[in-house]
Amino acid sequence: MPDFTRSFDEDIDGTAIAHIDRGLFEAHARDEAGYGDVAGHDRMWFVARDIAFDHPVTADQTARMLTRMGLDATPLSASKVTRLRQGALSRRVLPDDIDFTLETVVSRMIGLLLIEISASHTFRWAEAVLGDTDLVAGEGSAGVLVSFIRSDETPHVAWLRTALSEMGDRTWLGSGGAKHAGGDMISLLWDRAVADSVLLRRSENINSAMGEVEHALSGRSDAVDIIDEMLSLGSVVRLDDGTVADAGGPAPLG
Repeated sequence: MPDFTRSFDEDIDGTAIAHIDRGLFEAHARDEAGYGDVAGHDRMWFVARDIAFDHPVTADQTARMLTRMGLDATPLSASKVTRLRQGALSRRVLPDDIDFTLETVVSRMIGLLLIEISASHTFRWAEAVLGDTDLVAGEGSAGVLVSFIRSDETPHVAWLRTALSEMGDRTWLGSGGAKHAGGDMISLLWDRAVADSVLLRRSENINSAMGEVEHALSGRSDAVDIIDEMLSLGSVVRLDDGTVADAGGPAPLG
């Protein structure tokens, strides 16, 4: 964490900024990833899946699914951390005199906020599907579990939005004493994050989801017909190279 008190020209007492490293980040992380023996959202989604299908999969199958989706669940090695840091340094958008740790943390906060906003669409879909007692097992309990996850996201969005707004209203201090308008700093980071989200990650997510659909239908004689019917219901189209893209463009962020 950066030294927030030295990062801004104005006082931060009583602000959300002052509480980022006093529990806000930690509480958010425990909601998502759990803590000790208490499960977080990461496990709750799998529980909802297993309830709905009434046929829990093995940990090995879950690991294979994560691998197919390009999600690496192994702990970060020191060399990978170094590579990630070097990559982040090469993509800096703020002035060089701004603390790199501050830029990294604020970039992460913006990324989390965009994920939370995008996830709202997934929550609505998942609650509707998993709450359909004619379609899935569990008498609607899987959908209720998703609603619990969704309720946790409300304070997540609130603290991120509040802290980012406070940062945008303040003057950022460079290492040499230079002062930078907070609105400009937030805009630079926001614009980059939005571009990554709606261009790069949107495409990756759509193709990852399609890969799972195709995997689930493999071996069925009507697989092509099912996929064609699914694609006819939305704006995602099949490209000549076999990948898929959203012809209607990304969904609005809020």
